[in-house]
Amino acid sequence: MARRILIVEDNQDLRESLKDFLSEEGFLATAVASAEDGIDAVDEKSFDIAIVDINLPGKSGFNLIEYVRSEGHQYPLIAMTARDGIVDKVKGFDLGLTDYVVKPFDLLELRARINAHTKAASGSGIIKTKRFELTPDSFEFKADSKKVEVTTLEIRMLEILMKNNHVLVPVDDLIEHAWGDQPDMVNPPVRIHIANLRKKLGDKNFQIIRTIPGVGYIFNDPVEV
Repeated sequence: MARRILIVEDNQDLRESLKDFLSEEGFLATAVASAEDGIDAVDEKSFDIAIVDINLPGKSGFNLIEYVRSEGHQYPLIAMTARDGIVDKVKGFDLGLTDYVVKPFDLLELRARINAHTKAASGSGIIKTKRFELTPDSFEFKADSKKVEVTTLEIRMLEILMKNNHVLVPVDDLIEHAWGDQPDMVNPPVRIHIANLRKKLGDKNFQIIRTIPGVGYIFNDPVEV
């Protein structure tokens, strides 16, 4: 599936150039002009990586980086800045920054850094929570170390849900990740497949996969009441 990237840059020309370039590279790019809009995007969507300008109007890129990490998101964060002083770098890394690129930079260098960090973030491809383990590449899912038979569609649903453990996954993001670009599938039977997954997880009280009515779902392991 296409990787999702958040671009936060107040310079319109650069923002549009980055969005066009990364879209051509196969990313699903969301581009906004301020940290405030970036916070809204983080609350509304799931991402695989974000690139953030530090010098933004209003709240700074540092404020956005701090917010992303405080919400429990662990995806890579790359800062774009014209400042390369050690103080700013240390502050960024202390807040949870993954990498820096100093303006002006080459788009090919940025692409290389993004690819390196997304590859590192994916690790072995195994996604683990307290009780569950998913290996999407081999279509294997385990609950309490015991193999559970799941369908390919359920694997894709579990992948985005478990990657965002304890974080809301909007229903539109779940549909796009699991069903992909299927124009004939206007209204996928999400609730039916969620119900089937709950049965396989032994989730009788709807605590492992929580429904946020009209919004989306939260994978919840260990269960937080």
